[in-house]
Amino acid sequence: MKHLHFTQSIEALQGGGLGKAAIDLHKAFLSIGASSHFVSTFEGKTDLKIPKSVIGLRTGPGKAFYSKTIKEQASKWSREMDIFHGHGFYVYPNWALGSAARKNAKPLVYHPHGFLEPWILARSRMAKKVAHFLFETKNFAYAQLWRALTEKEADQIRTCGITAPIVVAANGVHLEEYDREVSAELQLKKRKKQILFMARIHPKKGLKILLEIWPQIKEQFPDWEIIVAGPDEGGHRAELESIIAAHGTSDSVKFIGTISGDTKLAWLKSCDLFILPSYSEGFSVAVLEAMTCGKPVLITSGCNFPEVARENAGWICEADHESVASSLRIALDTPEEDLAAMGGNGRQLVEKKYAWTKIASTIIDATHEI
Repeated sequence: MKHLHFTQSIEALQGGGLGKAAIDLHKAFLSIGASSHFVSTFEGKTDLKIPKSVIGLRTGPGKAFYSKTIKEQASKWSREMDIFHGHGFYVYPNWALGSAARKNAKPLVYHPHGFLEPWILARSRMAKKVAHFLFETKNFAYAQLWRALTEKEADQIRTCGITAPIVVAANGVHLEEYDREVSAELQLKKRKKQILFMARIHPKKGLKILLEIWPQIKEQFPDWEIIVAGPDEGGHRAELESIIAAHGTSDSVKFIGTISGDTKLAWLKSCDLFILPSYSEGFSVAVLEAMTCGKPVLITSGCNFPEVARENAGWICEADHESVASSLRIALDTPEEDLAAMGGNGRQLVEKKYAWTKIASTIIDATHEI
């Protein structure tokens, strides 16, 4: 069976973690011997290591990730491929490739990746209505299989009136990518203990909450600092920097921009605590990456990862100032040996349930039933 994966963009700023998650699943398909192909838009700004099997196409003219090449090749691909996998919704690749799959009676598997979260649905409502009118209502009804990241997302799919089968399979990690030694020149010299935030700098991610409570936390824990890694989206970083300036905390908050590859691995291995105070996530790969590196994590319930608390791999709070502050104080007051033990618990959880090869096998097995 030939699988074709498609998504809106393989660039972090345009597609968030969606592009990486979709490519990682494609790579996992290949690693277990499946015939897998990948199509997406691309503007040359990505820091991902792109496999040769990924077709990155230039966007434009226009918006909504329009690609003339996708338009021209969609019919050909629909004849050559056996199963289509759509990652995310509402953009031109879904229109062109969803239509081609329907026209040629090829199965369509839909992967929402958090697009059905209330936070996401509330944004750009008119554009989403137009997309549904033009193509997504047809794609939703046609898809023979849905893949949910969590049981919560499976419920969200059913709320849309979907009756097709659903397979629950979270995002994962390629363990070998995180078990490498960091080169000596990249090993970081720390002046303080580090809290690492690694995500898009976007209001949804809750970084504003962290920076607004930090002045009080810093007074109690002066030997800690915050490291912020990720691309700025919509100018949100400027707003956050004004908060830092107003509170006088620039000496303990450091923006390091987008990180990838060995540099990202160095920061993950260097940090003492990973934090994601997000309002809404499908299923964060960054949290998994931190756990793979043996780090305790502090996340919100909006991250949809209850196993963090169940397995004593970190803390789960709500996305509000009081809850984040309370949990952060507890985390920073935890002895180093206990933090290390929690990080070990997280690593064990990842090994047991979140290796990409296991996830790919689960999804492929589900496609055999359609």
